[in-house]
Amino acid sequence: MFCVLKVTERKQSFYEKIFGRFIKDEYSLSTIPVFKGAPFYLLEITTGKRGVDWEKVLVLVGKCASRLVTDCKIELPSEMNIGKFESDRLYNKVMKNTFLNILENNVNKKTPLSVSVLDSKGEFADFVESVSDYSLSLTIATNEKEKYYYTCEKIKNNTGLCPVLTTDFADGDIKINMDKNIMTIRRKDEIINISSGLDLKAPEIYEKLLPENISACNFYSALYELCGVFALGECVFETITVNNEKKHIHDIHFS
Repeated sequence: MFCVLKVTERKQSFYEKIFGRFIKDEYSLSTIPVFKGAPFYLLEITTGKRGVDWEKVLVLVGKCASRLVTDCKIELPSEMNIGKFESDRLYNKVMKNTFLNILENNVNKKTPLSVSVLDSKGEFADFVESVSDYSLSLTIATNEKEKYYYTCEKIKNNTGLCPVLTTDFADGDIKINMDKNIMTIRRKDEIINISSGLDLKAPEIYEKLLPENISACNFYSALYELCGVFALGECVFETITVNNEKKHIHDIHFS
């Protein structure tokens, strides 16, 4: 579980300036059910001069106070077990899905291209196995070669392709830097650099849960990691940066 924190400060009216310290702040806690996942908390606070009572936040949401998803600019206390949830696991997963979607739309499996991937820590073997479907040749640069032994054997048995394990990031028609989530395509005289996914397209049932003014990527990441909504791991970014310009993924063509 996690907690979405929304803080609203009362307008600094004349009445608020004079009597604000005597007005009771509002703390409203809701438990939001999630389809095929654990629920999360929504804590809405309306406060004035006194600011947020963090002790009260701890009492209301317990351990979830260390896993806040929030849009508020209020500084969180460093001496208490209170913090924002931040993770790039879902972002990394969705970027890989988006790369595969672009390859599927552009590379004919009957005329595959040379592919080179960089995965320093050996974390994305499943992704590389999927990329092999579009590969005429496949080079894998990694510092953790043993993590790829099984995957390379599986690719060889399933496709006849013999991946090359190396520590150097080789050239290819398609270069995928998984450490930085950048895919580079070289076709004739054209070089296309693809990076920075935007507009994560989630199933409607989860889009409806997204609170106003909350980062979609942070919220969906919390649902994915902390509420077990693994369906979000199948999503793609609808918009991505191509040579420093934002493009819809269906508008990317290089075949």
